[in-house]
Amino acid sequence: MTEFYLIRHGKTVFNQEGRFQGGKKDSALLKQSIEDAKKAGEYLKGTHFEAFFSSPMGRSKQTGKAVLEGMGLGDVSIGTIEGLREFDFGNWDGDLVSEHEKSSEFETFFKDPENFVPIEMQGEDYHQFVGRIQHAAEKIHLEHPNGKVLIFAHALVNTFLVKTLLGENLNKIRAEGLVDNTSLCILKTNDFADFKLKMWNNTDYLK
Repeated sequence: MTEFYLIRHGKTVFNQEGRFQGGKKDSALLKQSIEDAKKAGEYLKGTHFEAFFSSPMGRSKQTGKAVLEGMGLGDVSIGTIEGLREFDFGNWDGDLVSEHEKSSEFETFFKDPENFVPIEMQGEDYHQFVGRIQHAAEKIHLEHPNGKVLIFAHALVNTFLVKTLLGENLNKIRAEGLVDNTSLCILKTNDFADFKLKMWNNTDYLK
């Protein structure tokens, strides 16, 4: 059985400023976020993982490094998986969310992912995104069919990966909200067909 442990990166400057932060633009973690990531590592200390993977974005790698320090595994390497890159916001990436509120695509992006077409945004649509992240997860499963893997990624990646694999509708997923910064989700599978949710959006270790 593969157990996916998914941690979202810590809060960043762009998060604090209310900006789109996708697969092209990056920003630094806040100082508190480093400490939060170490707390997540302390929570996971003693759990045996076969491998550690991260999105190629710096904020995820930085979070992963701090988590491993908290686990006492500061010298362990973290693999990079391109398919775990955050949603491609195209030419909206890095902009204040409020700058695009009047766009015809804005409401569709947030409220109707099933039918979102990124003509103005020039990024990817949700169906492309979900296909990409599921493919990345399936490859990890095939390489680690009988162990735990710890993944450092993003709000949309972690939220949509877990919930689409559990069979939820895209619009319902978006309406229910995204996982929090430095949160942990755990998803289990034997065959990458049937999945069981073991933990969702846990941040108790930060309190």
